Amino acid sequence: MNENQLAENLMYYRKKKGLSQEKVAEYMDVSRQAVTKWEANSSKPSSNNLIKLAQLFEVDVDTLLGNAEGEKSSIQEEVSIGKMPWIFIGISALCILAYIINSVLMDTFSIGLFICMFILCVPMQLFLHIYFSNAIKNNSFNGIAGFDDKIDYNIYELKKLLIQIDLHIGILSTVYVFLLCVINVISLEVKWLNGVLIDVYLLNFITSIAMNNYKMIDKIYRREDDKKRAKCSMPINVIYILLLCVGIGIAGMIFEVKGIENNTLPAMKICGLLLAGIMSATIGFFLENNKIKKWNFENANYKISSASVISLFICLIMYGLMCIVLDM
Repeated sequence: MNENQLAENLMYYRKKKGLSQEKVAEYMDVSRQAVTKWEANSSKPSSNNLIKLAQLFEVDVDTLLGNAEGEKSSIQEEVSIGKMPWIFIGISALCILAYIINSVLMDTFSIGLFICMFILCVPMQLFLHIYFSNAIKNNSFNGIAGFDDKIDYNIYELKKLLIQIDLHIGILSTVYVFLLCVINVISLEVKWLNGVLIDVYLLNFITSIAMNNYKMIDKIYRREDDKKRAKCSMPINVIYILLLCVGIGIAGMIFEVKGIENNTLPAMKICGLLLAGIMSATIGFFLENNKIKKWNFENANYKISSASVISLFICLIMYGLMCIVLDM
C-alpha cells in the first residue's frame, strides 16, 4: 500500500460524504487537529478509529487502506437520479399539449385549468427534479426544507430519500395532470371535480413527503438525539399539513357551492379568514418546532406549549367562521 493512500482516501471519502473535518472529529470524539493530521499523513488513526471511520464513510477498512480488490467489492455505488423522472415529465407535457389542442378545437379552453396543469408539470415536477438532481450531484442540501447543517446526517441515505421523493412527485404529478386532461377533454359536466383533484393532489404531495421522511429517520440521522427530535416533530408537521389542506379545501368548497366570484366582498371575507387561520397555524408550527430544537430529551419529557394550543384553536375558529360568515 502507498503510504499516502490512507490519507488520500480519508480526505476523498470525507468530501464524498459531504462532511467537514469538524463533523468527522465530532463523530470520532477526537480533535479536529487529529483528523487534519490523518489526512496530512503526519499521523495514522488507531485500529479502533479506522473501523469507526470505515463505518462513517460506509466502506470497509480494506478500501480505506487502498486495497483495490476490497474497494471494487465493497464501495457503495454512486447515488444518482435515473431517467424515470424525465419520462414522467414528458408524459405530463404531452397531456397538457393534448388538452390545449383539443380545447382550442372545441372552443372549451380554460386558462385557469391550463395554469393548474402547468404548475403541476413545471414548478412541481420539472423544477423540483432539477433542484434535487443538483443537490445530489453537488452534495449541496442547504436549500432543502428542513435541512440543518448543524445536524450530522448520513449523506448517502439522504440522497436516497431525495431520489424517492423526486420519483414519487414525478408519478403523482403525471397521474393528476393526466386525470385533469381526460376529465376536461371528454367534457364531463363536473366542474367541482377539478378543485377536488387539486386539493387531493396537494394532500398526497405533502403527506407522501412527510411519510418518506418518517420512514427514513433512523437511517438519515446518525445521532440518537437528532432521531428523537425528528420523530417528535413529525406529528406537529402532520397536524400543520392537515390544517393547511382542510382550510384550503373548505374555502374551495364554499366558493364552488355558493358560486362566489373573485373580487367580491364575500370572496374577500373568505380569503381573509383563511389567511388568518393559516397564519395562526403557521405561528404555532414555528413555535413548536423551535421548542423541539431546544428540547433536552434526557432531562424531561416533551410537552406541547400552551401558545401552540391557542394557535390551533384560533385557526379552527377562523375555519368555522368561514362556514357561517356568508349566512350572517
